[in-house]
Amino acid sequence: MLTVLLTVLVVCFMINIPIGFAMGLAALASLLASGMMPIEMLPQRMVAGINSFPLLAIPLFMMAGSIMERGGISKRIVGLASALVGHFKGGLAAVSVMACTFFASISGSAPGTAAAVGELTIPEMVKRGYSRPYASSVVASASCLGVVIPPSITFILFGIVADVSIGQLFVAGILPGAMLAGALIAVSIIRSHQLGYPAEQKQSWRQRWKKLLDSSWGILMPIIILGGIMTGVFTPTESAGIAVVYGLFVSIFIYKELGWKDITPVFYKASLNSAMIVLLIAVASPFGWIMTIEQVPQMASSTILGLSTNTYIILMLMILMYLILGTFMETGAIILLVVPIFTPIAQQLGIDMVHFGVITVVALAIGMATPPVGITLFATCSISGVSIGQLSRMIIPFLAALIGCLLLLAFVPAISTFLPQLVF
Repeated sequence: MLTVLLTVLVVCFMINIPIGFAMGLAALASLLASGMMPIEMLPQRMVAGINSFPLLAIPLFMMAGSIMERGGISKRIVGLASALVGHFKGGLAAVSVMACTFFASISGSAPGTAAAVGELTIPEMVKRGYSRPYASSVVASASCLGVVIPPSITFILFGIVADVSIGQLFVAGILPGAMLAGALIAVSIIRSHQLGYPAEQKQSWRQRWKKLLDSSWGILMPIIILGGIMTGVFTPTESAGIAVVYGLFVSIFIYKELGWKDITPVFYKASLNSAMIVLLIAVASPFGWIMTIEQVPQMASSTILGLSTNTYIILMLMILMYLILGTFMETGAIILLVVPIFTPIAQQLGIDMVHFGVITVVALAIGMATPPVGITLFATCSISGVSIGQLSRMIIPFLAALIGCLLLLAFVPAISTFLPQLVF
């Protein structure tokens, strides 16, 4: 069964079949080849895989991000970031990073963050003398924060697969997300100095206060979500529903940029994005079940632990695997395929699972901006019109900073575990 499973999966990858269908076809072929299991096991396992209450948070957060993007939240957040740091040398690049950070805490999606912020900041940066590839590299690297800063769809997936508290993962992502954002701002300012990019006109405190008030409704959203989860008022899944209702209220009645006629396309877009993720989760269930029957996790565990007994060496090997896979595979697929194998190893080594979840998500986030097929690279290129090659060369300093932060997170677990231990 295992040989058929992996052979069909590799062949599907080679002929460019989408990952969800590839995993489903591999599981089906494996069941047929076994001759001992009824084919009805495939749909039964698919239904069982998505029959989970926490999974409701994925389409709801997708919907909330689409609503806030269409409802004028993103441009107000960019305006606030510009008022705060735009007067620094190369400040508009720092504005892009801050805007991605703010919007990431609303959307929970890396491509969504790249699209919402990139459409606003990349043309402005080009207009003020920044090169288009450099402007694109800033947005592509910073939009990765969309899966680290809560609420994060990737954290939800990891929590479901590894059986870890999603609320604790959300809280654990706050400090690492802030650290990554700070590193990217530092790199953007240094690179802007080196390349001679200009500063914006400094705004008065009165103007900054006005921008803060104008964007305050959007900034309140992550505060409400995280505050409710941390205080136990509602679960992460319930917070996703609250985010949708709040987003609709602010966009329709406060900012008045989302009309009733716009709701259908917004919901349609969110539904398409959600359907892809849910299909992936559904087909990953029978795929993972077959791998468990064939004892793949146990074989992988014994092989990796046979290489070394040092926790940090094995952790580095896992991170290296995540970074390599992230260059050519979608984040959700990596979690569904690899995390069930790595989780028992991490538990056996005594690694805190919340800490391991943060390392996993940050590593996969970096993969989103890593050539050749990083999803934020494609999202940003489609907005800016630059080639993947041009963007790949300019993004190297940002990726180096992100990888440096990832190694720091791996060796200093307290960065990830301090807040969850304090709150929970």
